Amino acid sequence: MPECEIGGIPVYFPFEPYPVQRAYMEKVIQCLRDGTNGVLESPTGTGKTLSLLCSSLAWIRTRQSEHQKQMLKLGAEKDADNPMSDLAKVVGKTNNWGVPKVIYASRTHSQLTQAMRELKRTAYANMRSVVLGSRDQLCIHPEVMREAGNSNKTNMCKMRVHSKTCSFQLRVEAKKDHPDFRGPSIMDIEDLIKVGQRLKMCPYFASKELVAQADITFMPYNYLLDPKARKANKVELGNTIVILDEAHNIEKICEESASVQIRSSDVAMAIEDVTHIMKVFASGEAQDLAQGDEPKDFTLDDLTLLKEMLLELEKAIDGVSVDNPSEGTTYPASMIYDLLGKANFTYGNCATIVALLDKLVQYLMVASQQQLSLRKGGSFSLLSDLLTIVFANKQDMMTKVYASFKVHVQVEEPKQGQGQGKAAPAKQQGGWLGKASIASNSASKTAKIINFWCFNPGFGMEQLLNTQVRSIILTSGTLAPLKPLIAELAIPVAQHLENPHIVDQSQVYVKIIGTGPDRQPLISNYTNRDNPKYISSLGQTILNVSRIVPDGLLVFFPSYPMLNKCVDSWQASGLWADIAARKPIFLEPRGKDQFTSTMEEFYQAIRDSKGACFMAVCRGKVSEGLDFADRNGRAVIITGLPFPPLKDPKVILKRRYLETNRTRENELLSGNEWYNLEATRAVNQAIGRVIRHRHDYGAILLCDSRFKDAAQVQQLSKWIRGHLGDRAQCSPFGPIVRELRQFFKTAEATVIAPSIPADSLIHLSRHLETFQMQQPDVRDSEAPLETVCKTEDEPLAPITQIKREPGSNATFKAAHESAIKVEMANSIKTWSPADYANAAGRTLGSKSEAPNAMDFMSRLDSNVSVRKRNAWGVLNSFCYPPQSIDFNCCQGSSSSGLVKIHKRERTSPTQETPASSQVAKKRYKLVDNSKAIKKEPEVKKEAPEAPEDRGVFLREVRSLISQDEFRTYGQALLTYKNGGPEQFDPLMAVLTNVLAGARKRHLLVGMRRYMKNEHKAEFDLRLAKLDKT
Repeated sequence: MPECEIGGIPVYFPFEPYPVQRAYMEKVIQCLRDGTNGVLESPTGTGKTLSLLCSSLAWIRTRQSEHQKQMLKLGAEKDADNPMSDLAKVVGKTNNWGVPKVIYASRTHSQLTQAMRELKRTAYANMRSVVLGSRDQLCIHPEVMREAGNSNKTNMCKMRVHSKTCSFQLRVEAKKDHPDFRGPSIMDIEDLIKVGQRLKMCPYFASKELVAQADITFMPYNYLLDPKARKANKVELGNTIVILDEAHNIEKICEESASVQIRSSDVAMAIEDVTHIMKVFASGEAQDLAQGDEPKDFTLDDLTLLKEMLLELEKAIDGVSVDNPSEGTTYPASMIYDLLGKANFTYGNCATIVALLDKLVQYLMVASQQQLSLRKGGSFSLLSDLLTIVFANKQDMMTKVYASFKVHVQVEEPKQGQGQGKAAPAKQQGGWLGKASIASNSASKTAKIINFWCFNPGFGMEQLLNTQVRSIILTSGTLAPLKPLIAELAIPVAQHLENPHIVDQSQVYVKIIGTGPDRQPLISNYTNRDNPKYISSLGQTILNVSRIVPDGLLVFFPSYPMLNKCVDSWQASGLWADIAARKPIFLEPRGKDQFTSTMEEFYQAIRDSKGACFMAVCRGKVSEGLDFADRNGRAVIITGLPFPPLKDPKVILKRRYLETNRTRENELLSGNEWYNLEATRAVNQAIGRVIRHRHDYGAILLCDSRFKDAAQVQQLSKWIRGHLGDRAQCSPFGPIVRELRQFFKTAEATVIAPSIPADSLIHLSRHLETFQMQQPDVRDSEAPLETVCKTEDEPLAPITQIKREPGSNATFKAAHESAIKVEMANSIKTWSPADYANAAGRTLGSKSEAPNAMDFMSRLDSNVSVRKRNAWGVLNSFCYPPQSIDFNCCQGSSSSGLVKIHKRERTSPTQETPASSQVAKKRYKLVDNSKAIKKEPEVKKEAPEAPEDRGVFLREVRSLISQDEFRTYGQALLTYKNGGPEQFDPLMAVLTNVLAGARKRHLLVGMRRYMKNEHKAEFDLRLAKLDKT
């Protein structure tokens, strides 16, 4: 890989980095070198994750090299004057010689998997890494996995570990040093599960054993921010580099991690569960209930005391007044401590009670296996969370706690069957859950929800800083504006960066549409969103845009109610059917299973060249993390500004908190500024779904006149502001339609997919990277075909069907027909492991590791981009009518003395007679007529040449060999690419086997361009020997 020096550190990058990537890596290295914090924004598609990993690990590797040299020097100086050298070695090795480690945190495990996939592409793939997951993701115990819900699985796992009945966990100590486990440097969730199943060892507990030796640890945010989770996973933050990727939601995540909620019904269920356990103990049934297997590290006196405290807590909650039942009542943070204090929950006994609650959960987990009517201790878990979060703050921090937190009390709506397992109906026989003895007169009481909310994200970040981390780097594609973010997090930041986008101005079309086709104003504010004329005009706008935008169209709404309202109206008016006639419509579902199937159907519609329209909601799953590169997303429509609910109590309190705590020194936003920024950040995230890489292109249409306001424009990402200009204005709909049509027409002709140099090899499967040849080969370059000048005025339409002419080489044409159609729609980019696995319809770590034929065909169909012009010989002769085909030229023969027949095809909108059609479709140009008649029959008998385009070449290989042969072929290429000179002979053995025979001879010859330079001469010799035999 190319080496470049950035900030004095040698960085190995997969390719020559772009200027924006250099600037980004330089900022990262400055943060690590100086031990400072950074906030870095780089738009989606600029290689942010790759740059982040390469720069940080390059700095780590450099530090490791320096310390290794010091160690060698220390060993050389060992003598009588240096008796402490052995001790120094032991202490140094234990502390990793002072070299910091990297903790890479993101919001979801899918984002972490993507980052690990990027790491595998780099020169740092041999550095030690580990990913931390939940029991729900990593557990392989069949009984635990049968439990419903993550909480139940966690508690069942804890119970089995405590009782030593999990054979998988018991094998961790014996198997943790096994080569299959310690060998691979990078293992994601799927790899850990696969190794765990092979060794019959728990992947969840085994992964923790890798943390101490890992150079980089991947984990979700909650594992990083929760002190209990860090301790459970053996994560030490001292002298570490913390990278927070996708940090545009970090403020909300910090606030939510410090917030908690408890309901009256939760307390009532806890009382009922304690009562049930006490009855079992009193009746002597405890031994029979779970056959003595469950842990019972508590006594009847413990249960009695806990029940008394819970009854007092329920009484205290009943005594809380709610002045406004519809909106709730807000209290200062001190109220939660007073409330718990009335039930004798204090700092002093909190840890003891939490431990007791955890034991009760484990007891009920076992007991519920024999008595299915029992709940599984969910109410105890909720109480434990409440006490842990409320009393996590030290008493000397109470002043800051009172300023950062609020208690909000709401009325709890009664629900049937609340709780886990079998729950009694609410308020049956009095009380919340039918226990008249729980609280007298409870029927007259109102159930409540007690919310303990944090409004200061800097509270969580300060706790992170107090762990003595070396550097914190926050990065995302949509962090702007940076100042308010830094002010709210309240961390010292030395390095800032707002990168421009990597794409050219011509690859993005951005406009604000203020009026629809009927000149109705487009503004999705509260007063206008119910206006039938507005909804109709918005639908007409989407309909007109769908007629112009090719392939995938994304439409984002401010909220689910607005989406549903528009759908109902358009279905009633017929607009829905009109849009669906142009592009099938997909709606963002709420459920996880439905979401996966809907996305598959959407991608399939794109692959089938039908085009598709996906309607989703800002801040939803589609807007936050999905990739709509190339044909999957050619345009995005934002129908309005997604402001948070104005009447939501949490929104009201957040705005109030900012207004109260805002000063000139801390530079906090005002409540209104924060409210507006929340909407714009959601818009920035939705916009980022479209432009996903250097060679992508698309349109961004902001269909709300409020986007022209200067305040809104300034909050958009920097690269988007550049397209709107200094003074953003709404554009009339008519000119936008013309410009949009011209934009896509120009983009299709000029924006090409990532160019494949003449000295590179095909991209094959998730395992197969690009072969890099050192020197160009003269045999691979041929003289360009001569073209016939176009005489008609009207443009030639693209060929939609390959027609066979009488007398032509029909077999040759048939073999290329399907490949040509694919190339007109598809392009293959560099593949990554998860991309390939998703396209193949299987998960990473499945049984079939080698690429197979159907996997490759699926990938070929799923990665599509526009038809592009290039100079790759035969394929373009078919795809682009203005070019000509020389039927008489062949490799290695002189064109002199041949008749070159240049044929062009074109489609006509009108029907013609067969005779006239034939005349119109055939054009001949005599280049040289000497000896033409003698050589023409010989040309017809020659075998076709191997396609130069990688996609067409692989399709033809696949069409001529079996699935097993294609799998062997792909694996051999991978081994050859990654191996040394000794891999040439095995590759040749495979090629001469699978590409043997006259029909595949041209493909075997065509493999020459994919050989490394040092092997081309030997390749020619072996082909010559084959010819002789």
